[in-house]
Amino acid sequence: MAVNASLGVLLAFSGLLLGACRNNGEPEKKSADCGELPALEYSKNLKVGTLCGEKVAEIRSIVGRDTLVKRFTLGDAPQKVVALSSAQIGYMLRLGLEGRIVGVGEGKYIADSALYARVAAGQVAEVGSGSTISLENLVALQPDLVMSFATGGGHDDYERIEALKLPLMLTSEWQEDGPLAKAEWIKLYGTMFGVDALADSIFEQSKNAYLQVANGGVAGVSPARGGSEQQGASEGEACPRVLVGMSYGGVWYAPGGNSYTARLIKDAGGCYLWAADTGRELQFTLEEIMKVADSADVWVNPGMFGTPEELLAAEPRVKHIKAFKDRRVCQNDGRKGPGGGNDFYESAVAYPAEMLQNLKGCIQKSTNGADSGRTGFDWYHNIFIF
Repeated sequence: MAVNASLGVLLAFSGLLLGACRNNGEPEKKSADCGELPALEYSKNLKVGTLCGEKVAEIRSIVGRDTLVKRFTLGDAPQKVVALSSAQIGYMLRLGLEGRIVGVGEGKYIADSALYARVAAGQVAEVGSGSTISLENLVALQPDLVMSFATGGGHDDYERIEALKLPLMLTSEWQEDGPLAKAEWIKLYGTMFGVDALADSIFEQSKNAYLQVANGGVAGVSPARGGSEQQGASEGEACPRVLVGMSYGGVWYAPGGNSYTARLIKDAGGCYLWAADTGRELQFTLEEIMKVADSADVWVNPGMFGTPEELLAAEPRVKHIKAFKDRRVCQNDGRKGPGGGNDFYESAVAYPAEMLQNLKGCIQKSTNGADSGRTGFDWYHNIFIF
């Protein structure tokens, strides 16, 4: 139910992995009666803890103009999981839980070669997603858990899955504002699958390594939640000015200053052109971009295009952008699966320090595309380096 015209908040309770009754048939006490879960260190959309003696997760998703908040009681670890997003697979792979995956959306998007091979061999089912999802195939798997997500768009599949009465969890790590906030979601999987200590250890190691990279290798200096306090490059280094986005149909789409990408660029030592913006998404005409393009040293995330030729074919006028002329364009598709799936969306969320190091190297070290080495350029790479 909507609270107001601009933001509706719906709090729902799900006994996701537990039966409806306990204690000799007495109804299970709802976790809402036991207080509130403490906030995590970075994440704004996830809480995990113990209420009434039970492990509980609370997940917040922005669905269109509404905010959906659901609590899940986490009981026995699910043995058969259908994971419909790349990030969900990435967290499970990091924890060594790939054997629990019995279904995915589309196998061609799987980047991990071993999981891709299992899908190709028919050992892991493809059920589709959004408008293509096969509810019949989903039910046939008899999963202990289906993991999906909600965008608020017409291609969402979660309402149809809910109608089947299958155990469903929506994750929203992709709506977090910072790399460490996304990485912290590994704690959900640790709690849910009974490997809490491993997940906590991985996150702490990842966090410390990330902060070292973000602070120029200086350990023990904690940046602001979700992003570093520095304004760009480390002391003594130039701060490359960074352009982000691409033009589609004459409209240039770019992330706002409070976005995940903006914070990642900041921690990598770059100075994002619209860092002062307070939003998450921006739109410009190509003419507006051309007016500021000469002030940008590096171009990051040029849409879906992975080569200079693809960029020029999509929009010939990008040849006038300084970063393109200087051959300093960084794309995140340096690691792909056997079917062409981009590993950035699968495993990078679970390896934030390595991802940051990749981007930092691409922004600061790849000067003109003349060097042939690709050492350290895993997800991010200069598209002019072959």
